[in-house]
Amino acid sequence: MTADELQTYLENLPDKVLNDVADVLQQQAKHLSDAQRAALQGQQSAPAETGNLEGSCRVETGEDPLDVHVVAGGDLTETEVRTGSGEPYDYALGFEFGNSRQAARPFFFSTYRAMKPDIDTAISEAIQKALDD
Repeated sequence: MTADELQTYLENLPDKVLNDVADVLQQQAKHLSDAQRAALQGQQSAPAETGNLEGSCRVETGEDPLDVHVVAGGDLTETEVRTGSGEPYDYALGFEFGNSRQAARPFFFSTYRAMKPDIDTAISEAIQKALDD
């Protein structure tokens, strides 16, 4: 089932089911974000280098309770490409993908890929439980 198909399916369920599934989505998103922070800490980088990046790992929720996003980077990790250039650069991307000055030190997508099967299972179980109640 694709994300769009899941979204359509969930939008057509009763509110109780929707709320139960939304709760599990929030829990799983928080768990993933915490794991991404832990992955950063496990890279043995200097705290000054990863402190803002760890702090930028967060869960954002839209108006729809099913609109849950795990993100990293943004205001806490944005700087100029070169001092005085005026060109923005988010060093969260440099950590994840590397750049001309540093090798990639993935923490975001690798953690997501490792956790995805368990996240999918938790969501499926929440849907089934809500439907069975």
